[in-house]
Amino acid sequence: MIPGIDVSHWQKEIDWRAVKNSGVRFAFYKASEFWPGQTKITPDPQLLNNARGTAENRIHAAPYHFYRTHIPPITQAFAFLDLIKDLTYSLPPVIDLELAGKRGLSLCEDVQHFCVAIEAELGVLPIIYTSGGFWRSYMILDKFDNVLRFAGYPFWLAQWGFTMPKPVYPFAACSFWQYSQTGRIPGVITHVDLNYFMGGEIELLQFIHKHPIQKPKPLPPPR
Repeated sequence: MIPGIDVSHWQKEIDWRAVKNSGVRFAFYKASEFWPGQTKITPDPQLLNNARGTAENRIHAAPYHFYRTHIPPITQAFAFLDLIKDLTYSLPPVIDLELAGKRGLSLCEDVQHFCVAIEAELGVLPIIYTSGGFWRSYMILDKFDNVLRFAGYPFWLAQWGFTMPKPVYPFAACSFWQYSQTGRIPGVITHVDLNYFMGGEIELLQFIHKHPIQKPKPLPPPR
């Protein structure tokens, strides 16, 4: 398995060279969220530093959006896409599902709308991050058909501890596993979330090759 981390402004400014030298091969960094009661997207204060640091040190990386339900999913997706349009990253962007004001079919349809907008713009399915508890309680709820639409999406599971994760319906397996929120590594002065890619070096490269990001080319300047 390949070691990685996920970070946000809570980790403050990170020495990404030291992180790379510690053996970390990939990272997810927070890009944005809509805070409760707010209708304007809030970029993570360390977004640009983390995007630049991972790119300069050749750490496979991707931004994530913390999803909330008080803003329409398409609005969230377009705001997120606009925020990350000039960043360099090699892994699919992530939708982070932890909090919800909806459940069941309604929430699943909203999450699907967000994911479809990302795929339409970047040509890649976003990674879905969540815990098994959230997925079962808020997405599946009382009907497995609610989540069948997400079969085939890359899946990042939050399950703290060292017991190997079991499949979460409808995903055959998780591609990424967040197994700790209290890690300590060189280059990060605080605790940090620790992750594994569930495969080796060749499988990681195959994953990236299978999920290429196709950013639209910018329009030429007017003559």
